[in-house]
Amino acid sequence: MNRGVVVSVLLYAVLAILVIPVFPHFPSPNEYSRWALDAAIVDFHTIEVTPVLRSTGIPITDLAEVDGRLFSNKPPGAALMVLPVYALVRAVAGPPSIATMRMTLTVIRLAGATVPVILLALWVASVARRSGCSESRTNAAVTAMLFATPLFCYGLLFFAHALSAVSLFGAWALLFATDRRPSADYAAGSLIGLAVLCENPNAVPSVALIVCAMGALRIRGLIRVIACGLPFAAILGVYNYVAFGSPFAVAYLYDRDAHIRTTFRTGAFGLGVPSMAYFLDMLLDSSKGLLVLSPVVIIAIAGIMRARRALSRPAFVALLVAPLLLIVAIAGYPYWFGGRSIGPRFIVPVLPFIALLTAFAEQTLVEAVLLGASSATIAVMSLVFPFVPTIYAVPWVSFSWPLLRHGCVAPNLFHFIWAPLAVVAPFAIVTAAIVMAVPLRHVTLLGVGAVLWFAIGFIAEARHASPPYLRILVEAVNFERRDAIERALPAGHPAIPILQKQAEALRRLPPPSWPF
Repeated sequence: MNRGVVVSVLLYAVLAILVIPVFPHFPSPNEYSRWALDAAIVDFHTIEVTPVLRSTGIPITDLAEVDGRLFSNKPPGAALMVLPVYALVRAVAGPPSIATMRMTLTVIRLAGATVPVILLALWVASVARRSGCSESRTNAAVTAMLFATPLFCYGLLFFAHALSAVSLFGAWALLFATDRRPSADYAAGSLIGLAVLCENPNAVPSVALIVCAMGALRIRGLIRVIACGLPFAAILGVYNYVAFGSPFAVAYLYDRDAHIRTTFRTGAFGLGVPSMAYFLDMLLDSSKGLLVLSPVVIIAIAGIMRARRALSRPAFVALLVAPLLLIVAIAGYPYWFGGRSIGPRFIVPVLPFIALLTAFAEQTLVEAVLLGASSATIAVMSLVFPFVPTIYAVPWVSFSWPLLRHGCVAPNLFHFIWAPLAVVAPFAIVTAAIVMAVPLRHVTLLGVGAVLWFAIGFIAEARHASPPYLRILVEAVNFERRDAIERALPAGHPAIPILQKQAEALRRLPPPSWPF
């Protein structure tokens, strides 16, 4: 195994254990919706989450409603995958409550997001090695994927994107980068089924993978793949039938948010005709664009020709077409930006495909500069407060940096020891991983990239001038800085009493405090 990759993965694992991004007074909608489904199944023997909300008093917003009964509005894949883990930690922590929610969510996040990201990194490295990529290029590509793309963030949060990424890339690897044998077909079918069970739009790249592999699969192989994907389709159908009355229902059609219901009643369950504007926004938007937050991914283009020579034609076509089709599908979704998050989160599953292409590219000075820019941007956003409001352009300087400058960093274990160490340690881990991914002569260029990208961000923000009020509320409430409002605004500012009232209301929300 590539020693550089092993070190990079270990550093990511240490960081994921150290950082516990369950912020005080912020019941993360996406995560708690899945947590509530697990709690409902284990503690109340139902997929209806109404009794969880009633017994705990925890407010959860990402819900669907049918005849007064409440359900998670998420596809059930991620929640069901960690269900045994939830049951084990619940036996130790106790029944769902405000007091136990941080522990249970942290453990199921480790199982359902962090472990998949680690397995994904090792899988990408293994495929790159078998495809003829050098150790240094494999290490650079895997480290960039882990620490310089939005995947960094989604391995630390209990969203479904990490599971989707490992499922889709794993299916590609089993179909095209593994010796032809029945067990690989069975496993690929299972991973395709899991990908769709986690996020329904994953059906689009999944079909592309199967079509590209049909020549090698033949009839028997195709039957094996489909046979192992069908149980996951059955689980999804039964879940939807029990919750919403039809195996073909989508939870978002019953969302409590009227705007989301309206969106999903257009097109194919919310996915309409792909829009060039949405496509470009996913790449270039100043707040969410993948190439803006993680410019290092553009290096993948330089690896395309070498990948074409190293891979079989079906493998190469699938490597390009499957992720591209997912991007095109999401380009037909008006909610492509995914709310308070980092980057265009619905296309996170394309990142391992990009990483493999990057491993085929030659090492250049430009890559080191872009890696420094990307890792600095992604780390600052992810390790401060990853639920970035959509109103902030160039959010690494307009939202995250002002909070970090005041010593605000995501809850981590070093807060129990010494606050300055809690601020420094997570970024030191990221820096160590990035430095070890480039030749010694290129280390200075990492710093050049970071400084350059922040300078560009500050120039852009000076022209945009994002409103500070949500950032001030985050500092006052989620980082429990009670003087934040008065410190940030001049005395007598008309917004002060309004923000103070909002802060007092938000401080009554769970989870409980953290010793910042």
